[in-house]
Order: sequence, then structure tokens, then C-alpha cells
Amino acid sequence: MRMKNWLLIACFLVSLCTPAIAFSLMADTSQSHPIACRVLESHASADPAAVIVLFHQKEHEDQTELGSMLRQHSGEVAQIQVEGGKWLTGTVVRLKSCFGRGLLLLPAGAPPMKEGDAFLLSFRADREKN
Repeated sequence: MRMKNWLLIACFLVSLCTPAIAFSLMADTSQSHPIACRVLESHASADPAAVIVLFHQKEHEDQTELGSMLRQHSGEVAQIQVEGGKWLTGTVVRLKSCFGRGLLLLPAGAPPMKEGDAFLLSFRADREKN
């Protein structure tokens, strides 16, 4: 009888801790610091007015982290900072057919970007954390 009581108490304590542990793990994987990226191609369109940028990570060691970030945040609003400039807002999409590549959609009037330019990529939750 005593063993049954201990088992019930242990099960109860584990059930209390499990949601907190799961939430903690989810929060850790959904947040990351800004990642340095590099422009592969950039195109501007007058109608509809937009700037489209194909990019990937600037440093090879950030490849896995950028891939994970793109999978988690594809289709979401992001911020970019072109070297030393102000933060701009756009939408980032993961390109499934181009491993490790992202597509950045910026409003017309965004500063021109050319092949090889570097920028920092961040998402709102990441920026609010800093």
C-alpha cells in the first residue's frame, strides 16, 4: 500500500514539472540571436512595388542555425539591418527547393542591395529580447 502512495505522488510531481520543461525547451528553440546573411541576388519591381532578395548565411558555421530559423519563421515579418544602417521590416520565406536559402520581400523604397552585400536578420521576438 505504501509503494502505491509513493508511486502516485511521484506521478503527480512529474505531471507538474513536464509542462514547465516542455515550455522551457520550446522557448529556447524558438528564439535566436540575429544572424549575419549575404545577398545572392536582388531584384526590384515597380508593379507591384517591392524589392526581392535571395540570401543565405554569411558564415558557413551559421548554416544550420539559419536553416532552423527559416523553417520556424517562414512567412513571418522580420527585421534586417544593412551594415550600419537602420533596421528595416520585411517578410522572410524559406525556399524549400533551395537548401539553406531564404527569400526576403521588402517594400519599395528599401535601400538597394547587391550581390555580396551583408545584413543582419532577426525576428520580432528576437529583437524584443535584446
